[in-house]
Amino acid sequence: MAWKETKPGTHQRPLGDNEKFIKLIGDRAHAVGREHWSVTSKAKFELTQPLEESELTRLCYIAWIALRFKHPSIASTADAETLTYVVPDQDSLRAWAGETFISHAADVSTDDLIATLTPSRYATAHLVTAECAILLHLPHWRTDGYGALNLLDEYLDRLAYTITEGASSIDEMQWASETSRLVPSLEEALKLPAKATPEVEQSAKKYLSTAALFQDAVGVEVPVDVEPKTLPRGTRSARVRFTEAETQALLQACKAKHISLDASIHATCCAVTYTEAAAAAQDRPYTSTMRFSMRPHMPRPYNGPQGAAGLYTGGYMIQVPAFRSWTENAKQYNTEYRLGVTPDFLNCRREYGKKALEMLSQKPPPPAPLSSEIDISSVGDAEKLVFACHMGSDSRCVLEIRDLSIGVETLSRQMYCFLWTFRGQLEFNLVYNEAFHSADQASQLVQRMRKVLMTELGCG
Repeated sequence: MAWKETKPGTHQRPLGDNEKFIKLIGDRAHAVGREHWSVTSKAKFELTQPLEESELTRLCYIAWIALRFKHPSIASTADAETLTYVVPDQDSLRAWAGETFISHAADVSTDDLIATLTPSRYATAHLVTAECAILLHLPHWRTDGYGALNLLDEYLDRLAYTITEGASSIDEMQWASETSRLVPSLEEALKLPAKATPEVEQSAKKYLSTAALFQDAVGVEVPVDVEPKTLPRGTRSARVRFTEAETQALLQACKAKHISLDASIHATCCAVTYTEAAAAAQDRPYTSTMRFSMRPHMPRPYNGPQGAAGLYTGGYMIQVPAFRSWTENAKQYNTEYRLGVTPDFLNCRREYGKKALEMLSQKPPPPAPLSSEIDISSVGDAEKLVFACHMGSDSRCVLEIRDLSIGVETLSRQMYCFLWTFRGQLEFNLVYNEAFHSADQASQLVQRMRKVLMTELGCG
């Protein structure tokens, strides 16, 4: 069902089945003050005309309000079944902005901030003035990596406009009109039938069954002092950036081998997982996730930035046997990536979400496997999602992005290699939980990934 005004100023819709099961996964960590898979997108930027810290903070606050007007779904709230959006008056708008826009002290770094983020009933924005950085934090049920970067781009666009126009930009907002921009669930946007056909039900079962592939799969060895009941702590990351020349060389090598860059890096995640696995686990298969954006398949306007505040990705697990070469694995991953979003994958999204929710809602829920592999998540060319330079109302560049990143909070032993290219440079962001892996180990792993990729593609 689409959004409906249930009383004056209050709009509601049912949570989609995929939103529900992702929300259930995230909410289970609330007991320890965390949210599994919550998404963070971050940009460090440089202003063409420097501002005093207090003025920058004020303008960033205004830009956050402007982003809500453009993407009101970031201010919706959810219970177990329903998403609710309330058109604000001036008092409630100030209360919302005061709760969700946070400016951090000069001694706080973005890395330390990410490690201490806690759940919120809304999406939140964090200004780290010491780094001239903005960080958006959202539960995964609200969006995905593509959407989080789109929202970051829209926020910086609003900031650039606000810098040139000042607080007057708020006066232009006609509250209540923003409700036309509330985003639908994936299932409703795709108009998927409420009742599944036997073929759709079979497809959903097929994709859901791949989750079992994580059982007894190879993983990165964790320290001996980590117990099965060890509680997670903060999420940290290790990054490596390739030069433009190196990135071009890798792309050319991939082209010559007829494999994609994503497939090459996927094979690299597999190879490095084996190098860091315990000796007794070397003969186990490697399981990872094939992730796909369904945004290109969404109807207008949700196939572009206007769908940024919606969860429109999906995936399934894939397994490769031990003792197979990097090239063989890269070819298999390439085949899967080229296959992409098939009609049966797309059409079973509602039924898949229903069955996933049923499985996770068992009493007690099925135990999660203690997998610790390096998994992969790619957003491709991030410059298609975030402009490097943002213009003011006078069409001059007002701010320029110097650094960009995307990641999730992880509360498990798994590590996730996020990858993107920006300004012609490939970058890895390896996220991990500090309760299970050390900073030194993560740094060594990401450097090893760099070396394996360069070597296997003949660029090192």
